[in-house]
Amino acid sequence: MAVPYLRQEAPASEELVARLEGRLGHPLPNTYRAYLRQHDGGRLANNDQAVNTIFSLGDVPDYASMWDRLDTYEGRVPTWLLPVARDEYGNLFTISLRDTDNGSVWFWNHEEEEMDDDLPPTEDNIIRVADSWPQFLDGLAPVG
Repeated sequence: MAVPYLRQEAPASEELVARLEGRLGHPLPNTYRAYLRQHDGGRLANNDQAVNTIFSLGDVPDYASMWDRLDTYEGRVPTWLLPVARDEYGNLFTISLRDTDNGSVWFWNHEEEEMDDDLPPTEDNIIRVADSWPQFLDGLAPVG
């Protein structure tokens, strides 16, 4: 990873990873699952994508909790995307759970979000940014 952690969480337990997969209803992409078992998120140093928090399954403040983020973004983000990180502006980085592009990383722009609560989330505010979680992390460049 090209950008260091300011704070790195301990590895997620197999039980926590299985709990997340149970909530989602299917397995996590292999590369992201392996990441959680090694790092379970944390806070990143300044980088060119402004990624500041990678969500954790463990006992962390709400803003960094995968569980809190799943509740917060339910109905706002397409169901095939799993929010896994955020930038300093409130946008998300998500991982595809679809078979066609499983594990690819997508940027979700909250400023272009459909604001009608009666409509399902659109895909007008997302763009693909990497083919895999490791590729995304390796592509981050330090700033400052």
